[in-house]
Amino acid sequence: MSETPRVLLVGAGAVGQVFGKYLQAAGCELSFLVKEKYADEARRGFTLYELGMLEKDLEPVVFSGFGVHVSNEEVAARRWDQVWLCVSSTALRAGSWVGELARATGDATWVMLQPSLDDRDWLLQWIPAERLVSGMIPFISFHAPLKPGERFPKPGTAFWMPPMTKGPFSGPSERLPRVIRTLRAGGYPARASQDVARDVAIPSAVLTVFVNGLEAAGWSFERFLQHDSLERVHRAAREAVQVAASHTKGSASAVLPLLRPALFKLMLPIAARLTPFDLETYLKVHFTKVGEQTRLMMKTYVDLGRRAGLPVEHLLPAH
Repeated sequence: MSETPRVLLVGAGAVGQVFGKYLQAAGCELSFLVKEKYADEARRGFTLYELGMLEKDLEPVVFSGFGVHVSNEEVAARRWDQVWLCVSSTALRAGSWVGELARATGDATWVMLQPSLDDRDWLLQWIPAERLVSGMIPFISFHAPLKPGERFPKPGTAFWMPPMTKGPFSGPSERLPRVIRTLRAGGYPARASQDVARDVAIPSAVLTVFVNGLEAAGWSFERFLQHDSLERVHRAAREAVQVAASHTKGSASAVLPLLRPALFKLMLPIAARLTPFDLETYLKVHFTKVGEQTRLMMKTYVDLGRRAGLPVEHLLPAH
């Protein structure tokens, strides 16, 4: 492996740009693999805004100085140390590009960030476990402004790392330390985990059902917090959590007693006050964009639940 890590990020959306910023700050030789229609935009560079808890003038930061590739032939012409998958679970499964990219990137460490319960198993068709690192996205990133009149000097990608946040990663002992060291060198709050999939399975299940319920409520917090809506989400969330725990051989015993309609009613207004952006608008914009991924994850809970003989009756209407 080279002294200067050669890193390929697949996808240059809001997630890829943020990870790219930290990896570049760590001294990595950075490139993006994007579709041809996005190549010119990527070559011009990106504008980033890092949000904090306090209201202040936002200073745009130019993120540039990286390579841009549009084909596996271009990728195969170079040697890579790390390949980061910064695309959705559904994009991962679209076509045959993953297998082709695996052949084009040699012995590189692959880093996956996708949230669906079966994404890792799906990737293992092409990438052996000894080369696959799993991570979770702990920050929120989006194209700004979310709506007219917001305080951004010009359009760009805004991101917020909540206070005390740590980004967990797990994987083989021969590969994981290099990924974590590189991120930390760039200022990213990475930490090692025994099993990221298990760590995030239950929170992801709750979030996915919440988003599905919010969409059913027309992306309105007010309508979502109505009694009937909360009851539907509560029942579906309990089933999704049990499926997630079963699939990852974890335990839901500490979470299930907390999953009550009152929890959503309490936490949602608090979250809306704490985030330094319009949370309701963000959730609508972001999860409309990745709606196919939400539907895929809901279907996965149903399929895995049925396979395990677990109740899914309240997940069925939702998916």
